[in-house]
Amino acid sequence: MESLLSVSADPEVNRLVEHTGYATAALTLLPIPGSEILGVMPLHVGMVLGIGHHHGRQLTRDGASELLVQIGTTVGASILGSRLATTAAKFVLPGLGGLIAAPFMFASTLAIGAVADTWFRSGGTVSDAEMRDLYKRTMKRAKSGFDPSRARNADARDAASQAVHDAQSTDAPTPQKTELPMERLRKAKRMLEEGLIDEAEFAAVKERILSEL
Repeated sequence: MESLLSVSADPEVNRLVEHTGYATAALTLLPIPGSEILGVMPLHVGMVLGIGHHHGRQLTRDGASELLVQIGTTVGASILGSRLATTAAKFVLPGLGGLIAAPFMFASTLAIGAVADTWFRSGGTVSDAEMRDLYKRTMKRAKSGFDPSRARNADARDAASQAVHDAQSTDAPTPQKTELPMERLRKAKRMLEEGLIDEAEFAAVKERILSEL
């Protein structure tokens, strides 16, 4: 039976992707404004570089970033924005904290890792439809396998803090301004329709957003 957290036939890739997933989840717990926006891109770039290395591909950081943009555009990760450099702003509705942010951040990271692994394994020949299907299937499995305690452990928190530090030391994107509540609600509805969050998660998001009105 396939593990809920298995994204590759390569155990090393699985360990790398799972570690990155919990580090991105830990970003939502850091007491640093915008940490979940600043830190995601360095972690995702490092993950893609590592996956590429396991497949004999030596990418530059720019090359890994370009692949992330390609994956994001193909699987529809741009539904909450136009640049994968602000991945967290797309995947996580502002202000929700750990309510759904941590498991969603974790699952989206594993889904990106699964697509990247397949992309390298296929030599870049995987179709857009296959990428989208793999992304959605992995998202659902990964959310079911998320362990909150792993996002709170020292290893995940240290990796998250280092990613934020790395982002702050470079020309990292500026966190986006918080959107109006109704705009966030419309985007949450679209996430539900795309199958990226379930009915319970949408209900929690809706209740939180409507409480701000």
